[in-house]
Amino acid sequence: MKNNTIRIFALMLFTLTSQAQNTLEKNQTISNKEVIGTGGFKILNVNNIRNFSVTSSTTITIDGVIQDYATFEVIGTGGYKIRFKVANDVNSTISQGTLEELQLISDIKGPVSGVNPLSVLDQELFSIDDTRLIGLSDMSNLALGDELSVSGAIESNNNSLQLSRVEKHSNALTEWKLRGTVSNITTNTFMIGNLTINRNVVTPLNCNNGFVNNVFVSIKATPDVSYQSGNPLTTLTNIECETPDVDQTPNNSIPSVIEGFVSEIINFESFRMNDLTVYINLSTQFDNGSLEHIDIGSKIELQGLLNTNTREVTASTVRFIHHRIKIVAPATPADIGTNSLQLFNKTILTTPQTQDDDSVLSNGISTDRQIEVHGFIDSNGQMYALRIRNRDTADSQNVRLRGSITAINKPTMEINNIQIDATSSEFEQLTGLVDTDIDTFFNSIQIGMQASIEYASYDSNTQVLSLGQLEIEEEELEDNPDDLPNKSSANNNTKEVIGTGGVGLATITVPEKVFNSGFE
Repeated sequence: MKNNTIRIFALMLFTLTSQAQNTLEKNQTISNKEVIGTGGFKILNVNNIRNFSVTSSTTITIDGVIQDYATFEVIGTGGYKIRFKVANDVNSTISQGTLEELQLISDIKGPVSGVNPLSVLDQELFSIDDTRLIGLSDMSNLALGDELSVSGAIESNNNSLQLSRVEKHSNALTEWKLRGTVSNITTNTFMIGNLTINRNVVTPLNCNNGFVNNVFVSIKATPDVSYQSGNPLTTLTNIECETPDVDQTPNNSIPSVIEGFVSEIINFESFRMNDLTVYINLSTQFDNGSLEHIDIGSKIELQGLLNTNTREVTASTVRFIHHRIKIVAPATPADIGTNSLQLFNKTILTTPQTQDDDSVLSNGISTDRQIEVHGFIDSNGQMYALRIRNRDTADSQNVRLRGSITAINKPTMEINNIQIDATSSEFEQLTGLVDTDIDTFFNSIQIGMQASIEYASYDSNTQVLSLGQLEIEEEELEDNPDDLPNKSSANNNTKEVIGTGGVGLATITVPEKVFNSGFE
């Protein structure tokens, strides 16, 4: 992780990871890397770079219902979104601290209303290899009417979700729930995403600026066996206005870490994320990507100073949650599909957030063209497009590729599982962009690093890139704020304590189902 100036508060919407086991169901050892401690506290590993303590004093709720710490064997259930408050022992890198509050949140609870694409209560859902599945083994096994609880990152423009957790219920839900941005308000109805909702004379709660278009809400409804996709939901019982990330008392300026989708590009120096305006400058650092990867739909972890009165953030660090990809390569008309495209003979999938700026997917291409794709790669190596452009006449002698190093066998290597013959390439190191030789370059790289090749040639027969200029884009295999100079280690008992506490919003991504005895 690049240098940052976080000093007082933590505001987080990011991924919390662990491999802890549910000791209520399984008699297995808990790794001290993930969830540790039997003496009144447990350590949560957050995003593989932050460790927070949970104690018997931590207030724990699930969808608003308070839970007893005595049943709290492990904080886990894969993919649950959480809100939390950190006590005043938070350190300067926001990698340690004791949680005072822990709220587990489902974004949607209701029936499957569509399977291609998948939707629940008419909200389009999108899963990747990192999505945790509870009660089912494969997303393709879902059918209309199956009742799910899901959590994920909400895209404010269309209320689609990139799923972090999907749980299929064997018993009927007793209440439906939906979180999202309101639109098309009338006297009798309003919409969230593609769902029309009858208001039923329900009085909205906590809407300080009124129940108006673009306000973020959480609604609840009585299950309705007659509900069908495309029809209004008629059983609304509750509306409550919320902020998409966290609530904080106005007139405070707090260092923050927030995860979410980029929802609007304002100019070269600012963009929108949920209800926040984010400002970047020459001192802003980027991790797992660069400024050019700030696209609508990019999922980022933002660090910076938040003004809670204006909802503005000055960013010190922008960290892309997934490794970014960039491809500029020739495509034939047959390479273009409706929901995917083929470049370098590899399938690149689209998402509900994909921007098809030049109608490449919607209209296809009539002749071979040079196509540019920005996107990301998941933990299974699957590539996803977030932005697609039609750049020029196809040119196999001027191709570009950025992503994760997936294989090394000098003089060949792979980026995103695409083979590169580096025999006649030029080489640059990350530090200072100093020209180097093939031996030095290959001695410097490891699988998992991020690299790029530009001005390369592509042979469609052998499916190999060659020539061009190879560069290490990022040497770190893991982002760790405590690796920075003058920063304490997460395991250092002399950590710097910075102050008066913090708040956050995060996502748990452990694979095991927990809370099964006392929490459900």
